[in-house]
Amino acid sequence: MVALQVNTVGTSGVGDRLLVLIHGYGADEHDLAPLVPYIDPDGRFFTVCPRGPHSVMGFGAGWYERDDDGLIQPAEFLASVDAIDATVDEVCGEHGLDRTSAVFVGFSQGAAMTLASTLRKGGATRPTAIACLSGMLQEIDGLVYDLDAPSSGEGSLPDILIHHGILDPLVPIDRGRKVRNRLSEHGIAHVYREYPMQHEIAAQSVFDLRDWLAER
Repeated sequence: MVALQVNTVGTSGVGDRLLVLIHGYGADEHDLAPLVPYIDPDGRFFTVCPRGPHSVMGFGAGWYERDDDGLIQPAEFLASVDAIDATVDEVCGEHGLDRTSAVFVGFSQGAAMTLASTLRKGGATRPTAIACLSGMLQEIDGLVYDLDAPSSGEGSLPDILIHHGILDPLVPIDRGRKVRNRLSEHGIAHVYREYPMQHEIAAQSVFDLRDWLAER
């Protein structure tokens, strides 16, 4: 597995835990970095933002594409998940950080990557918590979600936060509710919130994400 290009935001404090911010389609490794002072004002996390492996319109990046029939190629999707895992392992090794205490935050496609990386069966060591912002749970051949994993102890699922805009024209609110419902069906504890926003991270969502991170 090949590690990805990374924007190392770093920390303004002790930064003894890893925070991974995973951007959406067409953005890049700098897109979510401006959130850091707002969601981690005390500098408790060492933050990195990986760049998706696929070029989009010459300047942005993505984690996977759809073909002319709207289908996602499983190998491409899973390769991106593997690349995120390899990148996190590399960052943890370089900076002496523990993957089990990390937090992943993904927006849009990045949220799909976050869910796939942390909830798949047989995947890498899970972080302590994840946030899925305006995202979706993609069903991919070869990807099995381990939704019946224990809620505590070895191999347990992370704490999960889901934010979605009820006015989102790109990833409709039903996609966020589908993630919520799927987790609820399996008895997985999570926090779910809807906001009067479009495909974005509005101010109230940022403040709620900050408070949720502080509780982790």
